[in-house]
Amino acid sequence: MLSTSSAEIAFCDVTGVQSDAVTVDALARLQLAAQRLGCRVLLRNASSDLRALVAFMGLTDVLPADAPRVSRRPKPARLETRKGVEMAGNGNGRMMFVNLAVENLDRSVDFFTALGFTFDQRFTDETATAMVVNDQATVMLLVRDRFKDFTEKEVADPGVATEAIMAVSASSRDDVDAFADKALDIGGAPANEPMDMGFMYGRSFQDPDGHIWEIVWMDPSALEQSPTGA
Repeated sequence: MLSTSSAEIAFCDVTGVQSDAVTVDALARLQLAAQRLGCRVLLRNASSDLRALVAFMGLTDVLPADAPRVSRRPKPARLETRKGVEMAGNGNGRMMFVNLAVENLDRSVDFFTALGFTFDQRFTDETATAMVVNDQATVMLLVRDRFKDFTEKEVADPGVATEAIMAVSASSRDDVDAFADKALDIGGAPANEPMDMGFMYGRSFQDPDGHIWEIVWMDPSALEQSPTGA
């Protein structure tokens, strides 16, 4: 139908569809096919559960809905951007989703499980899983073929190029060393030299796919000091 139409926008009625990873995957593939034909798909009648799942997987831009459902919650503050476009709320209240391509999902799950991370089984299948960092941050690990569905660009090979550096916090210097040493013991590889600035200490390593991770501690009292040290 899309191939025979010149429409720039196509509405996809998702009334009653299951709110699961399979549905989101199918919709993302539909969006990709539509974009190749110069069209964009907007979801219509998406349930709150489906909207939440799409947002949780970091795909709101990939699978936009035609209009938000009515909410009785107070409207968040509006921020004015330099181009005069309003933006809801502020960055401090947003959740963070990082998507990483991996070669072997089971290997990655074993590696990060050994480092103490857990996974949300509601958003896990044979091609992807949601690694929980905390209530506000999640890392989606996707096999490379699945990852390619969400971008038209070439997927970087982390073994030869750096596309991003992920950093997580530590509670102390000893925690930095324990975490980094554990990563190296279970199959990680060295990355950069340790960073020691006195009030800040960090180490880095590469995961089995070559993605660079940092584990960093900062002295809380340093954050309370003024720029002049007074």
